[in-house]
Amino acid sequence: MGLITLYVEDMLRYILAALPFYVGFRFIFLKKKRKITSFKKELILGLFALYLVGLASQTIVPNWNAGIVTDTGEPFFDIYFTNELSHVNIIPFHTLYEYFFQTNTNVDEWNSVSLLNLTANVMLFLPLGFFVSLIWRKYHSFRRVMILGLFVTCLIEFIQYFIGRSSDIDDVLLNTFGTVIGYVVLLISQYLIRKPVKQKKATI
Repeated sequence: MGLITLYVEDMLRYILAALPFYVGFRFIFLKKKRKITSFKKELILGLFALYLVGLASQTIVPNWNAGIVTDTGEPFFDIYFTNELSHVNIIPFHTLYEYFFQTNTNVDEWNSVSLLNLTANVMLFLPLGFFVSLIWRKYHSFRRVMILGLFVTCLIEFIQYFIGRSSDIDDVLLNTFGTVIGYVVLLISQYLIRKPVKQKKATI
């Protein structure tokens, strides 16, 4: 749970930093275009936009460090595009096999790290399938949602190759699976919401 909390807190920092910029931009956009909107629509769009910020923070934002040098008092800001622990895997299910059936003595709490990677790669993309299907009708399709998830995660893995992060075909599989699960969650949610309404109409 400690690792999960660490990543969630990191995402929230980016989301909170982006929140006032999004609200300001959206307000100016709506005022300039004189668009009629609703609280529900703006809430959904806002959550989706902030989710994308959180997703980017954990996938395509390079590792960085900022602060003040203690001895001199000078500020510094460093961006790292290399990482000794990064790797590239193009063999499907190779990393998944390692997670389930092997151990890594170079990594502390390997079982926890493996579980975190598996869970995070699925859960991180679940909102993508949920929101795009909720916002755009053309994505009310397993095929289109799966293609979108595949495209987005392939793009992310491609970018990660150049910013010192690991690129793994198994991440593509897990991310795409998570996107589809998000769509399924939306379908189930809509069914559960509509079912009581239909039952109520039938009794009238």
